[in-house]
Amino acid sequence: MSLSFFHQHLQFSRSFTKKLNEQLASVGLYHSQWIIVYYLKQFGASTLVEISQYIDVEKPTITRTANRLEENQLIEKVPSKDKRERKIRLTEKGNLVYQEAKKVVDEFENQLLAEISMTDLETTLRTIQQLKEKLK
Repeated sequence: MSLSFFHQHLQFSRSFTKKLNEQLASVGLYHSQWIIVYYLKQFGASTLVEISQYIDVEKPTITRTANRLEENQLIEKVPSKDKRERKIRLTEKGNLVYQEAKKVVDEFENQLLAEISMTDLETTLRTIQQLKEKLK
């Protein structure tokens, strides 16, 4: 069962990201960019380290993605007295793109979960949470 679980997870994860990228293309984002935009909307101005810890992705990866978001004027650096601490936040354009992307993501999620019972969904979410805790 465990090999089957991990195989199924890998296949699902890859398919999910691919399909989400297809959906997010309509607002000019990729999954990796959406995660940062979403984080900044939920938590406000943050450092790249805070974001990388939350997402559990290496800081250089977050830095590259943040640079692309900055080039697209979706995020901006927050002025800081401490030059070692680089905080970023959503721009006005970033907030507008967030609103558009949120609709796309919500619709994608609703379509994906449409025929899943609430009991099954709750069990799945509990199981994912338990597995995440074991990985810490």
